[in-house]
Amino acid sequence: MGWKIEKQANGKFAIYSTRIDDYVVIDAEELEIAQLYAEKGVKVYLASARAQIAKQTPVSAEGEAKIEASRRRGNTPKEGEVPIGVTGFTLND
Repeated sequence: MGWKIEKQANGKFAIYSTRIDDYVVIDAEELEIAQLYAEKGVKVYLASARAQIAKQTPVSAEGEAKIEASRRRGNTPKEGEVPIGVTGFTLND
């Protein structure tokens, strides 16, 4: 599963790793947890991007037509509001 954030008896937060069956972060404030997750997210997305770049998957003919349409429009379409899993939160571009 990965990491689980839990609230300690002292009011601070801990991160439990299901991989090692122990706490990898203890006595953390909310901001520290957010920063850790932001850093972890960047690493995950960067690794994914590198793997996809290494594959060098070509754009299909249909995709090239969409790219050309964006060039003529002067911008690419936006995804709008995107749900983040089952959290109830959304990303907005």
